[in-house]
Amino acid sequence: MEMKSMMICFCFCCLGFWGHTLSAQEQVRALRPLEQCTLVTDLADRIEEIQVIPIKQRFDAESLEWMRKKLLIGPNGDLFLVYGREVMCFDAAGKYQFSMKYNQGKECPYHQDACISVDQKKLLFAHGDSEVVFFDLNDGREIERLPMNKPLQLFEEIAPAPDGGFYYYSISAPCTNNFERGHLLVTRFDKNGKKLESSIPQVGFTVNIFLVSQAVGNTYLIRTQGGDNACYRVNTKGELEKAYTFDFGKRGIPDTYGMLKGDLMLQDYMRADYYKMPIYLCEGGKFFYFTSCGPQAEAYNFLYARGKDSGIYWKADPDLEIHFLSADEDYFYALLEPVPEEMIRETQDPLLRQIFKQFALSLGEKTFTRLVKVKFK
Repeated sequence: MEMKSMMICFCFCCLGFWGHTLSAQEQVRALRPLEQCTLVTDLADRIEEIQVIPIKQRFDAESLEWMRKKLLIGPNGDLFLVYGREVMCFDAAGKYQFSMKYNQGKECPYHQDACISVDQKKLLFAHGDSEVVFFDLNDGREIERLPMNKPLQLFEEIAPAPDGGFYYYSISAPCTNNFERGHLLVTRFDKNGKKLESSIPQVGFTVNIFLVSQAVGNTYLIRTQGGDNACYRVNTKGELEKAYTFDFGKRGIPDTYGMLKGDLMLQDYMRADYYKMPIYLCEGGKFFYFTSCGPQAEAYNFLYARGKDSGIYWKADPDLEIHFLSADEDYFYALLEPVPEEMIRETQDPLLRQIFKQFALSLGEKTFTRLVKVKFK
């Protein structure tokens, strides 16, 4: 179950200001998903093409590293799978090319993450809050290591910034409402690791998974939760701008939910009788996708046409995890683990049904993870 898998991961788990105003504020899209989107149970007429490509590597699907995996797309269409201390490069057909590994000799006590630089020549691998390693994107060669002299200690994920720098995302007390008021979520560093500025105050309950995702054109989406309910974009220049806000109306979780409790637990938050937690934000050339945790922790997937205030949504399978990890101009990308035959037969998820309709036999085998590419009409 997608949300159950998230719970496993989560269990492990003064104001500053910008020197410049967040750009493109006039382009912020205010989404009202339950008003603007139509609930559907069939995606047959919404999908133009599906491709399923075997990734001939084996992964521990129960591990924390797999739950925190990330997929990045290079300028030539190469795929970079971030998995623990390793970033594996595959070509567009799923053939393994090389790996970029962080060899420190010990396990990282904090989260690890990676992104592609603004000029798309380097991969930046963040070893927790202590070090950033720069790799050549073409051949995986290690270029340099940048020790972080003043670590944030609450490091979660990384995104590229202008002039070779980067943004760190940090959360104060994730998965609880007992956090430091006024904590700033995003901090920008230059290419030498010098702290430049911080922004976006944490104002509510925030779940620490899939916080930063790559979008079309090597842009990045940065999500927040709680009272902000906003999505920020790192554009092609590495500049941070507000992109979307989410309003579920009276069915959205109140900003003050759980404030009277000393410490709101994740399970209680997720099962609350509201829509909350926009997550798995993914933006392609023509569509914008995200998932929301609805009443009783049931997951719903929303799909908007970019530039339009209308879309569709569908209920996710409660027992089989699939969500989009990245997108390019035409396709959305997901990773699907080997699937038991009974799940293929019984799933009610319209996206999975369309995938299994074309590729049921290959997905039913106990073999490799599959890369799934979906092109919507």
